[in-house]
Amino acid sequence: MAFAGYTPSGLTPNTFENVQLGAGAFYVNLDLTDIEVDSGGNTKTTAEEFAVILEAAVAAGQSLGATNGGGTFNAVPEIEQIPVDGMTYPVIGSSVMYSWEVTLATTLKEITPENFKRVLATAAKVQETGGMTVASTLTPAHYIPSVAWCGRMIDGRLACIVLENALNIAGMVMTINDRGGAEIPVTFRAHQADLSRMQFAPFQIIFFPMPE
Repeated sequence: MAFAGYTPSGLTPNTFENVQLGAGAFYVNLDLTDIEVDSGGNTKTTAEEFAVILEAAVAAGQSLGATNGGGTFNAVPEIEQIPVDGMTYPVIGSSVMYSWEVTLATTLKEITPENFKRVLATAAKVQETGGMTVASTLTPAHYIPSVAWCGRMIDGRLACIVLENALNIAGMVMTINDRGGAEIPVTFRAHQADLSRMQFAPFQIIFFPMPE
């Protein structure tokens, strides 16, 4: 019941369980084949079990390493309003959605040969000698099968956003500083593997619960 002096608030008893902490971390080619996810993005794989997967990924060189400034996830729909005479306002059914532009951006602080290859989308395989070459032709082999951001919620759950078939569309602009080290901003765009899944956007959001 409303009363004098009531201040509207979005706080609920569960609010602070749903706050995301820290900048999280970025990974490439996480093996999620054995993780079953329901339609709400939840999985029975616990945060503790997923942490083991992430630690193994770091050991295998699948981490993008240290970043600066956190990151930005964008999933922006391409929507067209159908023009019809006499329609003053948009109405339900008058908008058509064509696709989603899905990107994951961050700023890399670790300047490694593998990160150079990931940033330069058409870079050749890193060689022990002779340097690295960059092609002018994009092939399916240049796409990174997955790029993911993973972070922790305040209640201990882990959340993960996974982009499929990613390419860095920002190119390479490396800022070289006297202090603080070099930085490379990157923006990975998600792509569908083929035409068979055009009804879905090429990314997943997964929540890993705390052990019971």
